[in-house]
Amino acid sequence: MKKILVLILLFLTSKAQAITNVTYGGFSYGSILPENSLTRFVHDRSNGQSVIDKALLQTVKKINNQSFQLSYGLLKDGLSEKDQNVLVLALDDELIDYITIEGDDLTRTDIILSFQIIFFNAKNNSLNASIPIEVSKVLNSSKPLSKDQLVNELKNMYENEVMQYFLQLINNFELKNKYNNRIGVTEVLFEEKAETYINKNSKNNDIFKKTKFAKNLSSFLSFNNNIAIVPYSRDRTTSTIMLKFQNSTRTIKLPNPDYHIHLTIRGFKNVLFKEGNIDEQWIYGSYVKIKIFQPELDEVYFEEKFKNGLNVEFSKRSTKNKESFEWIFFIDSLKMLFDNFSKQTIQIDKKWLKNANGNKKIKKSFDKISKIYEKCK
Repeated sequence: MKKILVLILLFLTSKAQAITNVTYGGFSYGSILPENSLTRFVHDRSNGQSVIDKALLQTVKKINNQSFQLSYGLLKDGLSEKDQNVLVLALDDELIDYITIEGDDLTRTDIILSFQIIFFNAKNNSLNASIPIEVSKVLNSSKPLSKDQLVNELKNMYENEVMQYFLQLINNFELKNKYNNRIGVTEVLFEEKAETYINKNSKNNDIFKKTKFAKNLSSFLSFNNNIAIVPYSRDRTTSTIMLKFQNSTRTIKLPNPDYHIHLTIRGFKNVLFKEGNIDEQWIYGSYVKIKIFQPELDEVYFEEKFKNGLNVEFSKRSTKNKESFEWIFFIDSLKMLFDNFSKQTIQIDKKWLKNANGNKKIKKSFDKISKIYEKCK
């Protein structure tokens, strides 16, 4: 009986020791500079706490995660390395774009916010875990929105959708002091036709266009599979992320993933699907190849091509100028592809896979990916 009690006590002690101490670090800017964003108006601290500060602190207090315990305030002197973990929500990118469909007197505004939930060690400024989040919102109006309207929409997004995604992701994530294996997108490749089309539709000198595709895929993989993803760093000058913490700038070093993901954007294509007297239906197709491998072992675990079609209906009067606004529908199609791909490791969707890939033996390949994800948790 005594032996059993001792074993139980040892088990409970080990469980208690497994809980990681984490200091709340608040909101920070990551890759994006504050002056290049409208978020700076939502994160205005001139009168004390910003809207983001208040919403994030309220949300953090709702966290129910057994793998770590949060503390608030400044890091104390003399703490051991394992007790200097810090949690930060970092804004990596803010994209606000709009298209006008003149024939329908319709303006579509897309707000896309890309974040990283960062756990880093303040002792050596090394990344412990990073969970990407992409939060987007589509707004329809008769004319382009004003700056004040956009700032108000951003405020609503931060108080609602951003905090909801943040809480859901962090509650489902198991934090460890050390991860034996890591995974991340390390290369984004453009086939010739895709690159021509992407360059035509990207803003001038957009050196981060590959990062955007990597973030799109990473955010869906992380959200649907509860895994940390090493941030894509190929477009950065160094493998680091700059964060503000306790009134100082920290350069957080990124680890090299054990499992590499190479994403190839193969191309985009649209076809007229159905034509009526008033409306037309177009299919917007996106085509990719995804490869997952371990370069150190020279072993490829997954390499498959996928396609996805998005059905969009327009009035005939608006299609005369559709080349000026249809890029956004190719992006919608691509994101739908990434979302569906990332869900196949949870539950196989035979219908989607039949249309997207056609390989009858692909289920075994997704079983391999599932095992890789488990090694990275």
